[in-house]
Amino acid sequence: MAILQLRGAAFGAYMLARKSALRFKWTGAISSAIVGVLSGLVVVILAAIFPAKIGGSYAYYSASASLSGASFRTFFMAFLLAGLGALAGYALAQFAPDSNNMFSATWRWAHRTRGFVRTLVESAAIYGVLFLALGLVALIVATAASGSALAGILLIPLLLPAVPFVLFSVSSFGGVTASVSGQSSYTLSLFNVASVTQYAWALWICFVLFIIATIYIALRETARNMYDPYYAKWENTWKAPVAVMVFWLVAEFLCTNFLAGYSSNTVSTMVPMWYFIVAGVWAFLVEVIAMTFGPTLVASTPGLWKILVGGTVQQTPQNVVDYVKACDPHFGQPKAARTAASAQTTQTAQYNAQYNAQYANPSAPATSPAAQTAPTQAMPAVPMPTTPIPAPAASVPPVPQSTASVPPMPQSPADIPMPAVPQGEGKPLDPKTKKTILIGCIVAGALIVLGIVYGVLNSTVFSAKSMAESYVSAIASGDYDKANDIADPQVGKNQRKLLSNSVAKTDNATISNAHVNGVKSGNGTTTASISYSLNGETVDEELTMRKSGNKFLIFPNWQITTPLIKSINVSVPSSVESLTVNKVAVTAKNAEKTDSGEWQLRVYPGTYNISVTSTDYIVSETVVFRTNEDSDSPTTLKVTTTSKFKDALSTAVNNALDKCAESTDYAPENCPFGFRVWDEDNYRNFAWSISIYPKIDEVDLDYGAFDTKTGKAKCTYEVKDGDSWDSDDDSTTFNASGSFAIKDGKVTVTLDDGGYSY
Repeated sequence: MAILQLRGAAFGAYMLARKSALRFKWTGAISSAIVGVLSGLVVVILAAIFPAKIGGSYAYYSASASLSGASFRTFFMAFLLAGLGALAGYALAQFAPDSNNMFSATWRWAHRTRGFVRTLVESAAIYGVLFLALGLVALIVATAASGSALAGILLIPLLLPAVPFVLFSVSSFGGVTASVSGQSSYTLSLFNVASVTQYAWALWICFVLFIIATIYIALRETARNMYDPYYAKWENTWKAPVAVMVFWLVAEFLCTNFLAGYSSNTVSTMVPMWYFIVAGVWAFLVEVIAMTFGPTLVASTPGLWKILVGGTVQQTPQNVVDYVKACDPHFGQPKAARTAASAQTTQTAQYNAQYNAQYANPSAPATSPAAQTAPTQAMPAVPMPTTPIPAPAASVPPVPQSTASVPPMPQSPADIPMPAVPQGEGKPLDPKTKKTILIGCIVAGALIVLGIVYGVLNSTVFSAKSMAESYVSAIASGDYDKANDIADPQVGKNQRKLLSNSVAKTDNATISNAHVNGVKSGNGTTTASISYSLNGETVDEELTMRKSGNKFLIFPNWQITTPLIKSINVSVPSSVESLTVNKVAVTAKNAEKTDSGEWQLRVYPGTYNISVTSTDYIVSETVVFRTNEDSDSPTTLKVTTTSKFKDALSTAVNNALDKCAESTDYAPENCPFGFRVWDEDNYRNFAWSISIYPKIDEVDLDYGAFDTKTGKAKCTYEVKDGDSWDSDDDSTTFNASGSFAIKDGKVTVTLDDGGYSY
């Protein structure tokens, strides 16, 4: 809408000024200001009378809003756009009146203008077309990726003015600053864009295109300087950079600030204020190329001339020159000639007298003022159309064309009619100078290539995103050893047994479709958003990273601070010696004990088949555990004993009882049987034997405990009777209990102390 308003005002002003022969200076400026004021008032009044009203309802809820543009900003923008458009129309009517409309007048004026103005016009046109196309491509790709074509299409008119500016800024070593209300701002540039988006390579392609466009602009200026050498002076090289910096200061305020609101926050995106300096540096580099090795390059490569000839200055038709001189006597004169005020006044008076005589008496022979007084022209003779050019307007009579022959448009740099120069100037470059220029070009080209290579490597191979992609790719492929090298698992050496490649060899054990969705940085922390598939479900997670030193001195070394390590809590019976996880045996030393006594195993995301390591005595079912399931609840294994277990346990208990029977004490320690005696001095020579071995009654695998039925033990001893010792014996019944363990394929038991028997 703003572009239409600007063009509409320019079109109307051009047609009016061309028809009425209005002068640009003062008349056009004052008229443009009036147009701007009236346009601003009309827009504000219409906005106040017709506010935009929206509303709707859903179920029991309804909402409505009224939007009004009746504000000073609305007035100012309408005033600015209409005023600038009208001012451009009046200027075109004076300097390109030989056109039928504003568009063709703009084209002709752009090809006739000279100096830094021509540089600005060509730069704006070339950069504008290039980055407008890139902006459209970016919006189309973003629309396709969003999956909502309608929403993307509706956003194009809103984003299109800002996107080319932002792309241009980022691609030329500038940036884009985003800030959220109440939070610090963040500036995105080519060197950190990889931490935000996976399309950093696309911006580096834009950078390459920007470099090519910049060199092309510089070479077109070189061709123009060769054809129009008046402005090819170092003293003029400051003009274009200053004009570019002023333009970007205005553009940053008017065109590149994009606001969006979400909840109570306001997001502001704009080109950083310091970018006008960067833009000025690039503009100065264009001037440097045109003043140094540009002419050598153009002269040594005639094949480039066909694509550079459009940068040369086209001849302004004589009737347009005369018409402009009628409005501005100083038009087309060099700076030195403008100091001769009296000569200019005389020349203007002569022209006005003849102009009035011709207009008053059209039948009188028309004579060009240029034939009477030939002013000094800075521009050399250039081709001119041989057909008559129509008059600027009906009220401005045509001035006859000069009949002097002119050379055709040059087909190569050798055909350029160069003006005479003082002796000593314009000599061919000596070999040493050529060698210096060649070396300079090679060094500059090498620096540009190295800069591009560095930027590409920094945003791809050595970026935070690349680190995250390598990490999740290693996990997805089952190369857990590589993942350990990329990111420290941050667990003990013994606890890394399940973080090895052998664990991932089981079918369908690893994750799939792993990729990095994006990387963002803020408050000194870089976070990678990743996703992967596990058991048909998509899992979203985040990796935090930080810079830790450098690689090869110039590239950042990224370190993952939160590795993708998961925990499996397994409730293991105390009698269990080993577990098998994906065919890998782990023991208690490979796990960490939780407060509730479970084994805590450290693993990478995936699927794990867990069971008790099968022995001759115990077996268990296999439990499938996936890390995207609830890991807070422990995994419980159902363990059962085999038929050999009771026999082995009975043998172990009997052996323990036999060990107890070897005791010569009346109450063997940690044994289930014994006698209570009143006076130990009256008893001696105790000897035990097991009369009946008890049978296993109950076994508790969770606690590793057992109980037996009743057994019987016999004891012989001597008792003191007076001064003699008599032999005696007795039998006692007992029940054995205790704990057992299975170690190295054997069952061992520990008997409880049964106290004394009677």
